[in-house]
Amino acid sequence: MIYVTGDIHGYIDIRKLLKNTVTEKMTEDDILIICGDFGLVWDYKRENRKERKWLKWLNKRKWTTVFADGNHENFTRLYSYPVQEWNGGHVHVIRPKVFHLMRGEIFSIEGNTIFVMGGARSHDRGPAVGDAEQIVGKYWWEEEIPSEEEQRYGLENLEKHGNKVDYVITHCLPTQWQDAIKNGKFPPDPASEYLQKVYDRITYTRWYCGHYHYDIDMGSNITALFSRIVAIGTSIADSATMLGVPKCRRGEAVLFRTDGDPELGIIKSVQPWGTLTKHEEPYYGIHAFSQEEGAKPLLVRESQIIEKSLML
Repeated sequence: MIYVTGDIHGYIDIRKLLKNTVTEKMTEDDILIICGDFGLVWDYKRENRKERKWLKWLNKRKWTTVFADGNHENFTRLYSYPVQEWNGGHVHVIRPKVFHLMRGEIFSIEGNTIFVMGGARSHDRGPAVGDAEQIVGKYWWEEEIPSEEEQRYGLENLEKHGNKVDYVITHCLPTQWQDAIKNGKFPPDPASEYLQKVYDRITYTRWYCGHYHYDIDMGSNITALFSRIVAIGTSIADSATMLGVPKCRRGEAVLFRTDGDPELGIIKSVQPWGTLTKHEEPYYGIHAFSQEEGAKPLLVRESQIIEKSLML
């Protein structure tokens, strides 16, 4: 089985893999794909102690971990690892069971074709905030944007497959979807514009990305991931609930059902580990639009949420 999740940012967010209902069931035949910002190849001097610790931990898991690169990677070090062929594409071998999926490759895994294109524009460092001189080569690398050669290789590879794949793995989204998920706060950039070209010309089943720190389905076949771990081919909406990893956030608008007809409301509070007496799934305090202002929010189980919306 193939599973997909979002950014782990080195040892910062890797704890979502430690113990949950998904990873507990994974076997030696399973593969976990991380949609960028792997972050365990980061220190600009060398592999540091914490990186070594967590890479060793990943290498000892039953499953195999593979990742697309994001914008928070040390590309100088990342590109120095040995290259080998794996499932029809090229990878950098970080550890025997930890691989970097190189840009523009199409992998054939369990009968599925998977196009991978890492990279994204940083919006928290580098030229975007005017501090490239101080951090270039230490905390920011210009290789975060796919090169013209990598972009061309990706398009040529897609053409060889008739511009049709089963799944797409990227870090950021095509411009039109990035604009939707960030409400125009992230302007178009070379990475998103390239992915827009890809999006406009290919046929695919589902597109997965990281980068935005959301767990949300967009359109009919695009899923942004952060904390969730989903089986490939599935969405946030139809993935299993995960105690401690809520699907929704405070302030989001959701459609939910309690006893009667579905209602629309705003999440006022999140209880990731359930309530004091109920621990089977996350719970939410939701103020339904049908309630009067100031009314006590309804206590809603995650399984009662039908879908969420970016429209507020």
